[in-house]
Amino acid sequence: MRCGWRASISIAVVAIGAAAPPALALTPAENFVQQSIDRGIAVLKDKSLDDAERRQQIGALLGEVLDTRKMALFMLSDARDKAAASDLDMYAEAYKAFTVANYESQLNGYGGQTLKVTDSIERAPGDYIVNAVVVDPAMPNDPDPLPVAFRVADEGGGKFAVVDASLMGIWLGLAQRAEFGAYLSQHGGDIAALSAHLEEMAARFSPPKSSALK
Repeated sequence: MRCGWRASISIAVVAIGAAAPPALALTPAENFVQQSIDRGIAVLKDKSLDDAERRQQIGALLGEVLDTRKMALFMLSDARDKAAASDLDMYAEAYKAFTVANYESQLNGYGGQTLKVTDSIERAPGDYIVNAVVVDPAMPNDPDPLPVAFRVADEGGGKFAVVDASLMGIWLGLAQRAEFGAYLSQHGGDIAALSAHLEEMAARFSPPKSSALK
């Protein structure tokens, strides 16, 4: 299952993007995305942090910004209806660990890009698509910047969460859903096996213990 590179099109943009100049009259969903980016870039630019501390802070931020449980259950499609609650809980935790570890592993790819929120639409009450473009400092006047979009859920009480993202029109959720479905088909619909596989992938993304302790 090629989860690794597929995930690179997702909300990792929050961690590897950079703050855009303030926009006028941002909607609450747009403001949430921009503030998340501002927080991420502050961590990436903090030269007082070592690699382990930077990974830890980005991981904590992603844990706040993403609704990984909602994302995880979407990936299962109809398989979740047949699963025991305990299996779903274990799987949701494994998916969260896999997702955060994957994004943390990409931090060295930051090259000073900026991300500019452009607009948003409300697909349904509390369900938003926030559009943005990635601006590369090497090509500040690029007439065709890379398009990015975030699906944002209003979870009530003033809280928003990212539940999907796309790069160049490719949505992470749909890509991973197809891959997870294929894995389950090959393993008898065993969600516990999928959880174990995600835990294994998360371990691969994590740095060696000796590096983390330095």
